[in-house]
Amino acid sequence: MKKTIEYIGPIHLFAWITLFQLGTAVVIPVGMDAKQDAWLVTLTGCLIGILFFAIVSGGLYRLYPSLMFTTYTRRIIGPFLGWLLGFGYLLYFMYIASRNTRDFIDLLTAAAYDATPMFALGVFMLIAVGYIISLGIEVYARTAFIFFLMCCGVFMFIILLVILSDLSDFHRIQPILGEGWKPIWKALLPTGLTFPFGEMIVMTMFLPYLNKKYKAVRITTGAMAFSAVLLCIATFVNISVLGVEIASRATFPLFTSLSRLRLAEIVQRLDSVVLFLLIITSFFKIGTFMFASILAASDLFKVSNYKTLVMPIGVIVLLTSLTIAGNLTEHLKEGLKLVPYYMHLPLQFAIPICLWLIGLIRRGIRNRRSAASS
Repeated sequence: MKKTIEYIGPIHLFAWITLFQLGTAVVIPVGMDAKQDAWLVTLTGCLIGILFFAIVSGGLYRLYPSLMFTTYTRRIIGPFLGWLLGFGYLLYFMYIASRNTRDFIDLLTAAAYDATPMFALGVFMLIAVGYIISLGIEVYARTAFIFFLMCCGVFMFIILLVILSDLSDFHRIQPILGEGWKPIWKALLPTGLTFPFGEMIVMTMFLPYLNKKYKAVRITTGAMAFSAVLLCIATFVNISVLGVEIASRATFPLFTSLSRLRLAEIVQRLDSVVLFLLIITSFFKIGTFMFASILAASDLFKVSNYKTLVMPIGVIVLLTSLTIAGNLTEHLKEGLKLVPYYMHLPLQFAIPICLWLIGLIRRGIRNRRSAASS
């Protein structure tokens, strides 16, 4: 039986990356330690993330355009060490999928479903994610494009509502750089850099499926920039409606902001809009990491049909998400204080840089040998 070849179109990849980058970041405040300059934290993190991806991750992709990350690690540092490193990334992808599942469960519980068991929320989300993954990477990417259009419509509606509402005051965003760049760098490192832009390392598992490979880096960096703009809009909404002090203290400021906005007593209580964004963007954030772990397991353990791994890995992600922390406070502390230093920085930045440099050295050696033999 002939194996079906799956491809992703450029516009579908753009939509997928945008939704992935938004993830829970559209609801959880990013860089609010910088007060009214939180949007500058997002833009600075995006710029650094784009430069890193274009140079390092894009450089690795140019060296091995047809191979996934866990495959070319074995080409670069050898079959044994490369397999161990790939297995480490498999565990990392599953762990982050679990963390994002727990984020989704806690956010949904706090926002609207406080009487619903956590297990039920996790099961329903992972069944939906697993079903779309089982249909293949091409269907997953096309699904992302449909929901991308919906989310863009939601953001346009939010912008219009904020402009017309009498509760918003854009003077609250001032002064810009009132305390200089120090608060921005403090908020940026490491959380503002690793979340969400450093997480783009996971997309190296999917770039080989792009049907127009020469557009990979351009599409990826463009989607990162576009998602940063949307996150800045969310930050502007939070600060202009709530003010800096309330927005920085609120656990889910966008939810609080839209619950206060109203237009002529007709359009009001827009909590459901935030829930829609949360469900859709979390779906693709969880799905991307879970899909990457499935592809990594298929590659490392030589499983010919990766779709057979959807259920076992989905069960692992579900159980891990439920046992990863005792409560929301413990979960957020682990995610913001420990994981960025001990997992994100090494796996998102340090190791890819080392692989890229070793890959360049190996290519240089091969080129010299080829030139000498000819």
